[in-house]
Amino acid sequence: MTFSEYALGLSPFISFGKSEYDYFTELVGNFVTDAAMDSCKILKRKSDTKYRYIKGDRTIQPKDAQYLYDHRDKSKFSNWIWERMDESDSYDNVVSWLNNLGFASDDPSTACTDLLESTILDIIRNSPTSQAKQESEIDLKLIDDIEEKIKSLPRPANVPVPRIATQDEQTYISELCQAYGDAEGISDFSLDNLSSYPDYSDDLDDRRIDFYAAESIRRGVLELGNGKLTGQFDVLKDETFAGVKDTARRIHPNGYECMLAVMEQAIIVPVTNYILSTSPYWISGKIKKGVCHHLVNDGKLKWIRRRKK
Repeated sequence: MTFSEYALGLSPFISFGKSEYDYFTELVGNFVTDAAMDSCKILKRKSDTKYRYIKGDRTIQPKDAQYLYDHRDKSKFSNWIWERMDESDSYDNVVSWLNNLGFASDDPSTACTDLLESTILDIIRNSPTSQAKQESEIDLKLIDDIEEKIKSLPRPANVPVPRIATQDEQTYISELCQAYGDAEGISDFSLDNLSSYPDYSDDLDDRRIDFYAAESIRRGVLELGNGKLTGQFDVLKDETFAGVKDTARRIHPNGYECMLAVMEQAIIVPVTNYILSTSPYWISGKIKKGVCHHLVNDGKLKWIRRRKK
């Protein structure tokens, strides 16, 4: 119910035939506590404006409605309604009006007071600020629901590490060999040298495990939601690269130290745009490090700087 509908509905019984602007002044003035009357801006509006409030050509602004609600005196208003019904012998008419609105009550003066209070509250609740707040609360609840659903996602199918490196691994493994060689001063370091450098052999085993941890995610997103999340692995790569590229650009003693520094940075890089980042099964330090090797395959990361000859 609008304020105009309320006011016009009661007007035949309590306005005593006064002008709309005088009726507005009495109606609102009796709803506001005496102590707040002098500061009530809406009561000081022009007669034409008050007329429009009653007719519905102008709506009460939320800030004015908030003032009325904050300084309401329900006992004062209820007593005024009761006196008007008594003076105009309109008790039955007011009861009938309330019944038609679905408000059955043994005390129509109290019912009218509660109805006006509710009408004013509706003005406040339907204000753009209140609507924005409600929409924001709905959005936050939706986000919470989505995050909870993501957290409950099952683990992606594990892609086992093959005994022999596949063709897809050649690029990042070649880059690792160059990093090992850069650290040892061996320009043509290859897999054949690993037997003489067990630490690098162990390192390569770890890097392959990381690569396939990320590969499990790459394949997993292809299957989630009938392929609707396919692009999320690219998002994960982009987020990771943005977080480690400055580390990769710094000067390091050698390519191996560069790779280690990038891996340390990758672990702490936030990947909030990757929507599966809230799932413990779809993101981890191991996965982030593996993504770096995928970035090497893409040509975005290199462990040693190519020096100009």
